[in-house]
Amino acid sequence: MMKRTLRWGALALAVATLAGCASTENALKDANTLLQDREADKLLPVTNLSPYALALGRFGRMLDIYKEGDPVIYMQTRSILDATNLSSPLVGAEIPGDITEMVRTAVNRIGARVVYVPYHPDYLVSQAQLGAKFGVTMPDFLITGALTEFDRAIAGAGRVNSAGIEFGKGNGKVTLGGDIKRTAIYSALALDLNLVSFATQQMVPQVQASNVVKVLNFSSEDNASLGFYGDAFGFKLEGKYLQGRHSAIRTLVDLSVLELVGKATNTPYWRCIPNGTPDPVVVENMRAGYNALTPELKLGLIQVTLRKYGEPVQVTQKYDAETRQALEKVYAQRYAALGPVDVMTWQGFEPLFFGVPMAWDTAQNPALAGAAPAPGGAAPAGAKAGT
Repeated sequence: MMKRTLRWGALALAVATLAGCASTENALKDANTLLQDREADKLLPVTNLSPYALALGRFGRMLDIYKEGDPVIYMQTRSILDATNLSSPLVGAEIPGDITEMVRTAVNRIGARVVYVPYHPDYLVSQAQLGAKFGVTMPDFLITGALTEFDRAIAGAGRVNSAGIEFGKGNGKVTLGGDIKRTAIYSALALDLNLVSFATQQMVPQVQASNVVKVLNFSSEDNASLGFYGDAFGFKLEGKYLQGRHSAIRTLVDLSVLELVGKATNTPYWRCIPNGTPDPVVVENMRAGYNALTPELKLGLIQVTLRKYGEPVQVTQKYDAETRQALEKVYAQRYAALGPVDVMTWQGFEPLFFGVPMAWDTAQNPALAGAAPAPGGAAPAGAKAGT
């Protein structure tokens, strides 16, 4: 009897041990499955690009074409801070207090023709004490500015749609109801940037950017209910979307830096932005500059511009046969709607200068790459150089 009891005890112990092992293995499997599922759902880091970040890269390629052979432009910034005081912790720190690093990043996105010059004197002094030697690069321009506006709830609207129905009587009474609620509120953020000549410490006239972005605060609420006499049940769905203010400010910074450097270099930066419109400051600067040139310099600029279209002309500052043929070809292919023009006038030269082909235009429409808008009404194509 004792032996049988021991045998059953040993068997029970073995079963318990196996069950424990099985439970441990299952728990480990469940834990691994849970880990894999949660890791698959985890949001991974992504590149922090604003809608205008790609435009800055395009602008860098534009400078490679328009400013070929020109010296590199060196940029530096002062601290770009919050001038509204709404970054103070006392009011909830609703916006960042210092966006200088965002401006530096935007300038550095442009490319090799616009180089940012850091200013960290404490670091340089510390390194110099250890024996390091540095070369000093003086900037050409200094960017100044601030966050200048933050207006909360400048506009808002809400809408509620409700419906309800009842039928039956007494214990059979049934009620149905539901409502849909939507609320949208806009706030506004503004950034001002200016350009200062480092050599003279004077602001460059009309070279500034002042842009504003609206920030959306949207909420939704859906309710539904079903009720019987004495009993009821229902559901409620709520949603809220608040556009990130820091993200909106980065968009402002990228656009403003693009505009600022575009004006400083007198290049058609608006072509880097989908549906961009010509900047009157750049257009007027180029018009005045072109009209002030001598006929020889105008012809030289025309020939340089034709080379950007891929025409193999020589820069002779003379209206030779090659220049005439290249002008006729380019205007016939791209600006036929303008009719005969005199490229020695700004009206005739403007489409040629602002319509230099860009890679992104060619990818979309090779036949019309870089073509500038022309007045309506087709006419015989042609271009000439008047005297």
